[in-house]
Amino acid sequence: MTIPIRLQNALQQQAALAEKGIYFLPIRHHSPACAYATLQALQQLQPQHILIEAPRSFNRLIADLQHSDSQPPLAVLCQTEIIEQKTDAKKEDIGEQKQTRTAYFPFCDYSPEWVALRYAPKIAANVEFIDLAWTSQVVHEQQNVAEQTWQSRSLLQERYLAHSQYLQALAHKLHCRNHDEHWDHLFELKPKQQMQDWQAFFHEVLVWCAMSRLDYEDSVLEADASLIREQCMLHSILECNAQKNGKICVVTGGFHTLALIEELAAQLLTEKSTVNEKPKKIKKLKSADTDDQSWLIRYSFDRLDALNGYASGMPSPTFYQRCWQQLVDDSQNEIEQRQALTVELLSDFSKQLREQQILDSSFITVKNATEQAMGLAALRGHHLIGRFDLIDACQSSFVKGSLDDGQQAFQQLLRQILSGASLGQVVQSTQTPPLLAQVYELAKVHRFKLDETTTKRAKLDVFRNAKHRLRSRFLHLLDFLQVGFAKSVSGPDFLGGGRLHVLFEEWDYAWTPHVEAQLIELSELGNDLHRIAIQKLLQLKASFSQSGQGRSSHLAVQLLIRAALMGLQKQIPILFAEVEQYLPNDPDLDSVIQCGQKLLNLWTGKDFLAFQQQPELKALLKNVIPTALFLLSQLATPPEDQQQQILNQLLQLRSLAKQIQRILCIESSDSKIVGAETDFLAQFYQTLQRLHTDWQQLDLLAGAVDAFRFIDGNLSEHELQQSVQQHFGIGASPEYAVAYLAGMMQSAPELLLRYPVMAQLLNQLLDQWDDAAFVAILPDLRQAFTHFKPKETANFAEQVAQLNGVSSLEISQYSSEVSQAEMLQGVQLNQQLQQFLVEQNLQGWFA
Repeated sequence: MTIPIRLQNALQQQAALAEKGIYFLPIRHHSPACAYATLQALQQLQPQHILIEAPRSFNRLIADLQHSDSQPPLAVLCQTEIIEQKTDAKKEDIGEQKQTRTAYFPFCDYSPEWVALRYAPKIAANVEFIDLAWTSQVVHEQQNVAEQTWQSRSLLQERYLAHSQYLQALAHKLHCRNHDEHWDHLFELKPKQQMQDWQAFFHEVLVWCAMSRLDYEDSVLEADASLIREQCMLHSILECNAQKNGKICVVTGGFHTLALIEELAAQLLTEKSTVNEKPKKIKKLKSADTDDQSWLIRYSFDRLDALNGYASGMPSPTFYQRCWQQLVDDSQNEIEQRQALTVELLSDFSKQLREQQILDSSFITVKNATEQAMGLAALRGHHLIGRFDLIDACQSSFVKGSLDDGQQAFQQLLRQILSGASLGQVVQSTQTPPLLAQVYELAKVHRFKLDETTTKRAKLDVFRNAKHRLRSRFLHLLDFLQVGFAKSVSGPDFLGGGRLHVLFEEWDYAWTPHVEAQLIELSELGNDLHRIAIQKLLQLKASFSQSGQGRSSHLAVQLLIRAALMGLQKQIPILFAEVEQYLPNDPDLDSVIQCGQKLLNLWTGKDFLAFQQQPELKALLKNVIPTALFLLSQLATPPEDQQQQILNQLLQLRSLAKQIQRILCIESSDSKIVGAETDFLAQFYQTLQRLHTDWQQLDLLAGAVDAFRFIDGNLSEHELQQSVQQHFGIGASPEYAVAYLAGMMQSAPELLLRYPVMAQLLNQLLDQWDDAAFVAILPDLRQAFTHFKPKETANFAEQVAQLNGVSSLEISQYSSEVSQAEMLQGVQLNQQLQQFLVEQNLQGWFA
């Protein structure tokens, strides 16, 4: 390869700067080979200063990073707030809004930056981060990029390497799939002896990275803050060099090294550069170090893995972690070590394939895969077995047949084996937000496993085990605050009313860097988890008021349930008092009914929620039905489109009255005696009788009321037959009759089976209808019978068959037949339709 003139000059400038005591170590982030070469360089040079590419605002964390209690994988979490101008679709300014931007700067054992940080104290070297502060990077990108989609991102992005035309062409020439395999082929699989020659190694890395740098124009690099960052790093190098007190080692991403060498040479070397395309001077943006908020947090291998969306560095961190450990171990032959690692990983992979019932692998399969990996490495000219050699050997040895979507579980497991889920540790210091420390300690007290990021299942006996109830409240608390630590899988749902008699809760949980990031963001609201939850409850209550629902008894009891689930005991009396205040004055019948249902949920879980000593709950239950009946009595006659809604309310109200009455009877001294005050069912029917006459004549409601009045003993069988005769008899309107039937079916579908006289009246009515009337009313009739269960439908069909002299056998054997002529006519119509669509250029409709 002919090296471009610009790069040839830069290499000469690098050598000249080294003579002045400034050594550049161009690296790829999270590269074991670069980490090992960095270690060799530092051991030989023994520099007095080590300058590292990372935001300058991180300098206050260096002591924590170098502390022995801090063990990778870990990361610096950086957050900043910026004011974002909001515009509407017409690009008109509609105001400002604060936005939080988050980024991570990860470290693992084999990160060259980490190696430099941890080796520095051994040689008493001063360490300094020299990159532009994160806040300044955000501001610059915001000013230069018209539309930016922000998410939590990495500060070590490698998108330029991934999209470099030069690297893509070189990878193609070397028969590599992408720049990762290309990098492994050229650097990671070198013999250790060649990596020890760090000057030659970094020379090749610089050429590799610089050639990708030449693919991009300055305008592109300026837009994403690359140039302004390099100016900041250059300024730091010049400041350090001005001290004139020893060697300087500069550890930066190889993509930036070319520009730094050129700029530094222009400042320090007497002989000016003859580069024709020299990077332009960019006005230095003041570094907003004080605006950065940064903390040291635990990180994980699954978050570090590029295959899971991480934007920079090497993929498969568990594999490269093992490679790094072997690289720094001089006790064994490196080829034998890598072969042993391959066997170990393949054996573990085979075992998990069997345990998860993905594939039935054996010792022979592992042996074949090992031989394949060794053979592929030799074929590709690799000194050691590489990651791609291992992956290709697995796919060819374990999978029988072609690789397709059916092997998703296989591919996912292979990725997990190579990626891992190890979680690091960080020193507990004043740099750790108090809220994060509190939650972490509480999680340990409640015996949750926090040593890795894989999801685990917690099964809690919440009704019978006091410790499990405390664990449940902790999980509900974090779930309410949307921390992302745990997700409910099953258990009683006191808000929705489902599974209330289930004794166990099940939660899936995992302590991940995302959890720590969320807790750090919550730290702005305070340092105590319970106080923050109370603040959130108050904010939720305020949002109800803003939407005009501030005095809704239903929403008030929702807050009460949330507080009880989270164990906010001091708030419970206050919330009870608010429900007591809102319930009698709630103008919304739906809200009162829903409030009553949730109070019943609370009663069912009173032992779990510690409401045994809450007399307010019983008092609230007594007030639900009188309040709801008063609102019912004030309703005007509903129009036709609201009849179904009123019917649903009546059904819910009747069920509530029966359940609350039963509870109060059980709680009284004599459960057989129901006082007038608590005979809610009687009060319910009295209210119905006092309703407007026009309302009582609505067929849908009339059918429902007659059905449950009869079921509850409020209507005699003779009175029911008279009402049915009135709606189904001679002269009855088919439409009104079906509406009456639909109301009955929703309230008590079993009546049609229990009383044959109803089936007879319905059969007589249907016999009177002509074909046009039957077809018109058929959809409503079919919908009415959907309230039958399948077995009930079969039983009713037999009754109707007997009334019409048809045997049940004939019904079961009946089938609709299509004649040959009808089938041919259908084919002909289909062909005509297709031809019409083609003529109208609508072929896409065929799909």
